[in-house]
Amino acid sequence: MRFLSTLLFAFLATTAVAHSTHRTEIVNTSERISIHIVREDDGEEWASFERNGVRYVTTDSDVLAEIEKAMEKHREFSRAHSRLGRQHSELGREHSRLGREHSRIGRAASRNGMTAELEQQQRELEEEQRKLEKKQRALEDQQRELEEKQRVAENDANRAIEKIFERAIRAGKAKRD
Repeated sequence: MRFLSTLLFAFLATTAVAHSTHRTEIVNTSERISIHIVREDDGEEWASFERNGVRYVTTDSDVLAEIEKAMEKHREFSRAHSRLGRQHSELGREHSRLGREHSRIGRAASRNGMTAELEQQQRELEEEQRKLEKKQRALEDQQRELEEKQRVAENDANRAIEKIFERAIRAGKAKRD
């Protein structure tokens, strides 16, 4: 069974009495399946599984722990994506800095003409730009590799969670809503 699913992680904070909720939503439109995992800051936890319009809900701690374990590998990849995102941001800031330097040199050249010193500065900036672009390409390669691994982990997690719910339904640990 192949899953074409979207996994959305949304951390929702509500302002009422400093109450927050962590929600994970998994939607598989090809299989008409959706899974919601909710953790309230007051300790309440539950998960729901819906297939073809029939919804089941569980608050069973063992079932919820199995679901969390099934999602851990995918969450590890999400954290790795965050780290790559921070690296992309750092490179973006460096690109901006180089852009500002290019602008400064351009302004100086238009005021005073292009001098040997400005030409040297321009060449140095262009070399920095090439190095930065090389880092960017390497980071993009890492991101593509990580995305592929994450797709596999997501599909594995989706299948595992579906099986966990099927067992919970059979065992009476998930009730029809």
